[in-house]
Amino acid sequence: MAENENIPSIKPDQDDVASYRRSGRSEAPKQSNFNGMLVFVIVLMAIMMGVGGYTIYELQERLARSDELLEQSKENIRQLDSRLAATGTDVSKTFQDLKAQVETNFSEIDKLWAVSYRQNRPDIQKNVRAIAELKDDLGGKMITMDASVKQMTGQYQSMLNELTTLREGLLQDNEELITEIALLRGQVQDQAVAQEAEKRNLNTLTREMKETQEAIDSIDQYRLQINQRLIELQNQIQGSPSL
Repeated sequence: MAENENIPSIKPDQDDVASYRRSGRSEAPKQSNFNGMLVFVIVLMAIMMGVGGYTIYELQERLARSDELLEQSKENIRQLDSRLAATGTDVSKTFQDLKAQVETNFSEIDKLWAVSYRQNRPDIQKNVRAIAELKDDLGGKMITMDASVKQMTGQYQSMLNELTTLREGLLQDNEELITEIALLRGQVQDQAVAQEAEKRNLNTLTREMKETQEAIDSIDQYRLQINQRLIELQNQIQGSPSL
């Protein structure tokens, strides 16, 4: 058992248990959907924690075996007490046998613990370092992502302000355009009324010109008839005998 003097106790200290529980509660990775790499890191951490959990489970199995050996020793002691109470003979020999059995049990326990500790210590330390590196990497990525989110938030706010200003300008331009359209509509309506009046005047003038032309044609026809009548009278005068 001298070679196992440097091996730590099989039972973890209360401070270590409390520290492990606090670290397990306080250092849980934050979830985020911003970056696929974050999901990968979290999954990798879960795998590493699963490996660590399996290692701890193996240690617990070995500890359970040790507890069984201790319980066997206690049972042997109880049997000794019963045998002492029943017979009171061969106490020394039985006690020596029991003592040897207990020492053997403790030796086996030490061996089991030493083997388990030596086998799993590199993996445990490796997992601890890997988890620490992942935590540092995750912390750096979270800082970078936080800065990116703040930058994107500032850009979004700037764009929102620009859109608000543009919307207000468009609303003002729209009101001015509506006013101009109303004025133009009024002018068009006035021009339409004026054109309609001019059209009516043109129709009236056309009708009057037509009536005037008809009157002129009637006068020309009348003049033609008068001229023809004068010619006939003149011919009659010329054709009658002289007195």
